[in-house]
Amino acid sequence: MTLTTRRERRQQERQQQRRSSGGGGSRSGGISQVWIVVGVVAIAVALILIARATGVFNAPSNDTTFDINDAKYNTAGQAIGEHKDEVSKFHVPTGQKVDYPSLPPTSGDHWSQNGVAPAPWGVKTSVLPFETTTHNLEHGGVVIMYGPDVTTDQVNTLRLYVRQLQSSGFPKMVLEPWPDMPKDSKVILTAWNWIMKLPGIDQISIVKFTKAHHASSEAPEPTVP
Repeated sequence: MTLTTRRERRQQERQQQRRSSGGGGSRSGGISQVWIVVGVVAIAVALILIARATGVFNAPSNDTTFDINDAKYNTAGQAIGEHKDEVSKFHVPTGQKVDYPSLPPTSGDHWSQNGVAPAPWGVKTSVLPFETTTHNLEHGGVVIMYGPDVTTDQVNTLRLYVRQLQSSGFPKMVLEPWPDMPKDSKVILTAWNWIMKLPGIDQISIVKFTKAHHASSEAPEPTVP
């Protein structure tokens, strides 16, 4: 006959209790995990439905295409932008700095060198010397500058605007970043003797300024490409 001490009997009883409670705990834990997963899925579905209802998944409402002849772009009888007096319009040697009375300039002396000044028309990824783009203004061009606070999506929108304007009969345009943009503006448009400062991306103002001043008779050489 096997004799067991009281201590051994207590140990056996505790082991049996652990085995018994362990089996029940595992089952209970499994059921709890299932309900947690169900709850998470339900919350995710609810969030998706709310987002869809509030238009989170909708495409951006800022339409980048436009009809250049739409009445909202009419410029008749309007002064589009701020007029500036002509400073000068002489050619200076390429590389020579010009002291413009205000920046960005709307007129003034500038460089003249094939392939450098005026700059080729279109979208730029870095700022050009003012001595270059002032020659673009002399030819009746419109220069659009945007500041460092403009987001990547907004830059892409501006590029689409410029490309559509160029394909709609306004080819002489330059778009470029300007790291030194004043804090009160995000976009500045210039033409010869004209400037417009914008606190944001304003399609109507951009189109109207371009229509009003592209190849304007105020520019010294508006018919030169």
